[in-house]
Order: sequence, then C-alpha cells, then structure tokens
Amino acid sequence: MPGINYAGVIMKFYVTEYFESIQGEGNYAGTNSLFIRFHFCNLTCCWCDTKYTWLKKSGKYKEFTRDELTGLIKNNIARHIVFTGGEPALYKLDELVCDSKKYHVESSGVLIPTESLNITLSDGTNFERDAMNEDIIKHFNWVISPKLSNSGQKIDKSYIRYWNEKEYCIFKFVIRNDKDLAEVDEVTGEFNISKQKVYICLEGTTIESQLRPALADKIIEYGFNYSPRLQVLLWGAKRGK
Repeated sequence: MPGINYAGVIMKFYVTEYFESIQGEGNYAGTNSLFIRFHFCNLTCCWCDTKYTWLKKSGKYKEFTRDELTGLIKNNIARHIVFTGGEPALYKLDELVCDSKKYHVESSGVLIPTESLNITLSDGTNFERDAMNEDIIKHFNWVISPKLSNSGQKIDKSYIRYWNEKEYCIFKFVIRNDKDLAEVDEVTGEFNISKQKVYICLEGTTIESQLRPALADKIIEYGFNYSPRLQVLLWGAKRGK
C-alpha cells in the first residue's frame, strides 16, 4: 500500500493517465491543454465520472518522480497544463512548475494547499506533504468545485471562505436540476461569492445531459456563468478526452 511522505524523502506522484485535449469546462474552455490526472481522492461523490482514480484498487496508475513528471510537461507542446484527478491537492504541485507553462488545478477545494497535509484515505493510503508556496501557486488558475448535497458528501463548507479570498480561483458547481441551482445560490450568498466567478456545469456524460435549454435559462436568470462540458458534447464518456 503506497505511502506518500514529502518530509525527508523524495515525493512520488501517482498518475492515472495523461493526455492532450481541449479544456472542456470553466474559464479556459476550448484551450489546448495537457491533462495530468492524479490518482487517489479524499472524496467519493456519487456522480463522479472518474471513480477509477479514488483508491489503490479503483484502477491502474503509474508512479512518477518529480523529474519524470516535469520532463513530461516540458516536452509537451501544450502551454496549458491541467492538474486534475482524483484530487491534485494531495500532491505538492508547486514542485512541478516549468517555465513558459500556464497551470490549472481542478480541485474540490477541501484540502488547503498553503497548509501542510497529513491524511489517511479509507483504504489506508497515507499522504503527507508540506504546505505549497503561495508565491508560486497564486499564478495557477484554481478551479474549485464545492460539492453540493447531490454529491452524497457531508462536508464542512468553511473552506470556501479561504478560496473566496483568493483572486486566482473560480468556482465550478455541478448541478442536475433547479433544486441544485437554488443550493448554489444559497452557498454563494452565504459566502458572498461574486457571481462572475461562478460557473455552472451540468452533470452527465451524454449529449442529452448537456443540452438542457430550460435549465440554462434558469442559470441565466440567477446571473451565473454556464459551462457546458465540451468534452462530453464532442466525445461523450470517452476516456483520454
């Protein structure tokens, strides 16, 4: 069973897959990007479409050293590098910065990057890392996806306050229906989040799930940004896209 300990040893990075595609969601939708999908997650959202990243036995993954992963990044033609998962914030991402690249992190936001981490997942896998350097990660585009009640997760949402104070993040909420959208309005109101920073995605991996004009009209009425999942519209549920 892997243990990840940054203090005093060389940190390993566990990667489920990496691939080139376009960013399908959020404030950089359409951007040519290299995606690096990290393995392991501290959450288990019921609608997650990457459950193969959750735990040791959830799916296959490969171990990378820092030098191996930065070499992969340097040698790729894409300027935009998207760290996704799983939960990328389990890893010390500031160690992976290369010149001339723009970094994006897709995270639940529950794990605060500027705080040290020592967490044991449900399968006994332990992650320990030092705090990330904010002078470095403030240049990343952090796409924070707070989990609504539709995820089946019971989470203290106080971490949202931390992210709302950061100019380098946006919020992406995954919804299924009007009820979820009303919950987004409640959460953003509670933490005084600017609606300009909020992007609404529709849950699902079929074209039909993304083409819901009545729900899009509701998103417009609330004043939020709408973010269709371009990768779903183009390739459905195909992995590596």
